[in-house]
Amino acid sequence: MICRPALSRGSQLALRRQGAAKLAQRGFAAVASPKASYEPTSIAGVKVASRDDNGPTTRLAVVAKAGTRYEPLPGLTNTQKRSALRITREAELLGGQLNAYHTREALVLQANFLREDLPYFTELLAEVLSQTRYTTHEYHEEVVDVIHQKQAKVDAAAIALDAAHSVAFHTGLGAPLYPTPSTPIASYLNENSVASFAEAAFTKGNIAVVADGASEAGLSKWIEPFFKAVPAQSPSSLSAAASKYYGGEQRIAKTSGNSMVIAFPGAALGASQPETAVLVGLLGGESTIKWSPGFSLLSNATVAAPGAAAKATNFAYSDAGLLTIQINGPAAAVRKAAEESVKALKSVVEGGVSQENLVKAIAKAKFNLLSGSEVSGTGLVHAGANLIHGGQPLQVAETIKALEGVNAEKLKAAAKTLLEGKASVAAVGDLHVLPFAEELGLKPFLARTGSRIPARHTKSPSSQTAKMTFAWKAAGLTYNRYLAVAARVVRRSLKEDKRLVAERRGQQELRFAKWSGINNPNPGPHFDAFEDPPPPMLSSEGIVAQDITQKFLAAAATLEPGELVKDGYFTLFEAVSALEVMDPKMDSGCLAPGESLDDDYDVTRPLLPSEVVGIIDQLLSLETLFTSVYVEKMLQPAPRTAQDADFIRDRPAESPRDPMHAALRAYCLGLLKSCYYVNERIKDEHSYEEEDFVTNPYNRSLLETIDRYEIRDEIMEARKTIHDISHTLTDEMAHALGFRLELRTAFLRAIELSELRSDPESLSLPWSQMQAVWEVVNKTRHLGKAVPEAFSTKIQRRLASTMPPRPIVQPSPEETHEHFKKLIADGIKVLNALNYADSQSLLNFVLTFQAQKPQPLVYIRAILQNFLFHDMVILGRLSIRQVLDDDLSIVVLPSSLLLDPANDAVEAPHHPRYAIAHQMELFRQRAAQSYLDIFRAFCQNRCRVRRTLFHSLQDWEMVQADAEEIDQLLQLQTEEKPLVYPPSGGVASHSLPLSSWAYHYKLRLMEWTVQLGFELEVYQPDELAGMYWYLSHLSKTRAQHLERIKFFSTHRLETPPTTTNKPTPTPPTTAQQTRSKSHLHLATLEAAITSELADALSTLYTALHRLQLLTPPPRPYSTDALRYEVRMKPFAAIGLPELPPFDTFTQSVARPGTDTLALLDGAARAVGNARAGLEALGRMSEGEAFAVGSFERWAGGVRDWSRAAIAVGVAVGTVRRAVVDSGPGDGDDKGGVVARLSVEVVKPEKGYHEWWIVPRVVERKL
Repeated sequence: MICRPALSRGSQLALRRQGAAKLAQRGFAAVASPKASYEPTSIAGVKVASRDDNGPTTRLAVVAKAGTRYEPLPGLTNTQKRSALRITREAELLGGQLNAYHTREALVLQANFLREDLPYFTELLAEVLSQTRYTTHEYHEEVVDVIHQKQAKVDAAAIALDAAHSVAFHTGLGAPLYPTPSTPIASYLNENSVASFAEAAFTKGNIAVVADGASEAGLSKWIEPFFKAVPAQSPSSLSAAASKYYGGEQRIAKTSGNSMVIAFPGAALGASQPETAVLVGLLGGESTIKWSPGFSLLSNATVAAPGAAAKATNFAYSDAGLLTIQINGPAAAVRKAAEESVKALKSVVEGGVSQENLVKAIAKAKFNLLSGSEVSGTGLVHAGANLIHGGQPLQVAETIKALEGVNAEKLKAAAKTLLEGKASVAAVGDLHVLPFAEELGLKPFLARTGSRIPARHTKSPSSQTAKMTFAWKAAGLTYNRYLAVAARVVRRSLKEDKRLVAERRGQQELRFAKWSGINNPNPGPHFDAFEDPPPPMLSSEGIVAQDITQKFLAAAATLEPGELVKDGYFTLFEAVSALEVMDPKMDSGCLAPGESLDDDYDVTRPLLPSEVVGIIDQLLSLETLFTSVYVEKMLQPAPRTAQDADFIRDRPAESPRDPMHAALRAYCLGLLKSCYYVNERIKDEHSYEEEDFVTNPYNRSLLETIDRYEIRDEIMEARKTIHDISHTLTDEMAHALGFRLELRTAFLRAIELSELRSDPESLSLPWSQMQAVWEVVNKTRHLGKAVPEAFSTKIQRRLASTMPPRPIVQPSPEETHEHFKKLIADGIKVLNALNYADSQSLLNFVLTFQAQKPQPLVYIRAILQNFLFHDMVILGRLSIRQVLDDDLSIVVLPSSLLLDPANDAVEAPHHPRYAIAHQMELFRQRAAQSYLDIFRAFCQNRCRVRRTLFHSLQDWEMVQADAEEIDQLLQLQTEEKPLVYPPSGGVASHSLPLSSWAYHYKLRLMEWTVQLGFELEVYQPDELAGMYWYLSHLSKTRAQHLERIKFFSTHRLETPPTTTNKPTPTPPTTAQQTRSKSHLHLATLEAAITSELADALSTLYTALHRLQLLTPPPRPYSTDALRYEVRMKPFAAIGLPELPPFDTFTQSVARPGTDTLALLDGAARAVGNARAGLEALGRMSEGEAFAVGSFERWAGGVRDWSRAAIAVGVAVGTVRRAVVDSGPGDGDDKGGVVARLSVEVVKPEKGYHEWWIVPRVVERKL
């Protein structure tokens, strides 16, 4: 949501100041111009109002017709503050202030600054209107938080003022200024609706530019060029009906704070009603004289109500006004002050106003007018609001003259008109104390009393069917929720005693009115199924009753038969409850005929050793808690100590525990504690629920209160027991039980050590132990005897969950073996991440580790995240700055002054090294999170990786822009001279190392995004040619960018440093230079290989399409252009590299000017180049490949790429032979080629590498 052109200015500021016209200036002691009114004009289609007092500062504001009155959805206007004015850095450098706020009719973007900076801030406000970006991640991460903060800060006074507007005007001006916590903004508000609203609001017809402290000539010079991009009109428009005053009363209960607003029709903007302003001055409020209540009526009225504060205000709008008296304080004081305030207003009508008070009131009205215009900024808003609504700015001299013409009779008549009209009264707080409007002697539109309106409902003669009972009202539930619960109760009452079932359900959800009143000596009223419902309460506190019968019937008549209408208040919980009733697949409480509600398995029965092995193996296969009867009995009720954690709770303390029960109990203890630690580790890291792992324990304790050492002791004691009775068991059975318990001990030890992030060799010991133990466990699985009755899905009925019942999934022994084998193997491999060599090796480790097939389990990925990000200390010993600087030194800045640690020791503010250290720290703070997010993204599942990279692209676009700005500032400190980079066409340029680094990573993210699209089968077969061409285009761009980095880096290292920019000599300087050259060579080679191989595949697929060996499916409802727009939408917002237009893309992929044989020859050459590059990659060592700790996986990837390249070459050769054999020319004999070949686009997992989808081309026998 940041407009990019306002970010990268650098030296333009100084040039703009020099180029700006010399504006008139005056000293602080000089006399200002007496002009107080704004002079309206129009510049380039934009309404402008200005006044100039020749002062040193200027206030410039854009007033848009975009207040809450015009918002189509609740809460929309309130997002503008954080979505439009984020660019504060340059403003602070210029000494300016930026602000954004909104009223009920206008959205104001205001800048206060020194007079000579008018050109910069004029351009800035214009760019906010025309070039603001509304991004999804910023909306969800920042704007929504701001809205929630404002919702939480809405106090009783604000709620009361909004309520008064609501009852006065209903819609339009009645919309709340800020959304309350109960406003359902989530259902209506998103980044798209904000963008649509801004598009409709920010047009030349809807805005006005108002300047205080700038001349009309100065404004016209800059508004015309800068506001040229603001659209003259929008496809959508803002509509608002004319305001109409209704009047009424609203009462809202609130536990904190009390406020009351008494409102009447007031004076609109530009309306000739000076007596209203004088009446406001007479009513006043807070005293301006210390220790005295002053002359105002309200300040004197609150003397009798200590603690209360009252104030009168006239809210002027374009077509209406609202005169309010707002009283805040304790409930009793507010009540007393409200009564006295109404008496004071009536006193104006009954007794008149003294001449002295009239003079004071007129003077107060003048002061309010002038101070609002000159000091508070209200004049800016009113001037702009008048212009955008077709009026003229306020004429101060004429208004003051009108105020002086007000006399006592006019003031009395104005007060009488208010009291005889309809009042709007809003009370917020303790409604038992705050008065009603009628108690104050006012005339609201709708009276509010405590009595009910008597009404009778007569039964229709034709209505002979039963009507629904109204017990749900007595239960305090929603109607839909009542239906779901009632259905369950009735269903179960068919099988069990009605009274018992009803009481059991009543303890959890509701007690039906009829059943709950059986033993009640004073039963409440019951409603029979055939009885009419009670009359509605048309009069109640806080309710404005409206008859919507006719509106409902009219709306229903517009619906087609069978058309669904979604109720926003019919929640997912209620929907699932309604669906699951009596469906055994959805309702965990649905009982089959003869089935019992609870399990009847006896956990106290003796177990054979083979049965214990069978139950443990079943738990190993499932590794879940919510199907085992033994685990459920152990957890319910929740144990507090290790002694309580037993599935036989009533066992006498002196009776010995059965050895087999002891072994099973110890294993279950270890299982539960392991699950607890795994669950907590995953919850502490970044993962996506339901995509990878369900962290909800459904209100079951996983022994979090029991120490791990106690559980380890229990397991050791059980192992000792097994050893003691080993003479009664076979050796094989004793080993089977012992090793299963040892597996739990080793796993707990591995979890404990993984938190240390220390020496990988010591951390790998328990994992290696698990690996050896698991092989023994797997070999003894045949000794187990299954006990299926010890596992049941009925346990899910007692979980705190609304999800449908889940069946028991039983993996085969082979699947279980492979599952644990990979878990343990990945647990050992992930420890190698702690062997830090350099940032690129760490990145390659994460990339190759997460690219394994199958992907590592979510717990292993969580361990990797813990190694990388826990406490923001990377790998337990490196700061973020160390890793970031290491990466900068490898990619763009080897042995650079910018990364010299000695810069931090310089404390002289004017020293270049001090400035360098400051600017580099700013860059680190801006880029660090984006850099770490790359590692965090690749720790997710593969689908989520691609989605996260899409969002990261926008962030890296902004990182590059910020880096470019910092590069320009650093050029001055390092005395860098521009160089002519030969491919740039003879134009001299600077190296821009920081922005080059950001651009490099942005290109890598774009490549990864496209490559993951192939892996995840995002693209259709007929799209592969285009997407491989785009991948080749990106890789070629990155290779060219790396060549530029290499050119400037080599020149800097070969140029003797000056005294100023000479870095402190350090021993590893030569090693840094060698390492950087090695990385640039590797990265350039890898980018060239990707480009060549992608180009070969693109060409091959293009040839197959030409020869009709691959044909696109029919798509009657879409076009190639629309699909291209959707497919490339994530890249469309990227400024560099720019997304090719569709016509250019089509021409580049199809290559209509090249014949088929030439296409295939080009593909063969590209394959040859790729294979040569892959051979060079294959000869690299671990250090040269920057794959320390992951070299085996990296080398395996190179071999897979090589096999894929060979397969591409074979496919190209096969197609070429078929084209040559089919006839002379360029292979236009498509029928002959089709008869000779068959083509199959294989799945990514069946190919040599998931990123290279090589078609399988087979020659047919003719």
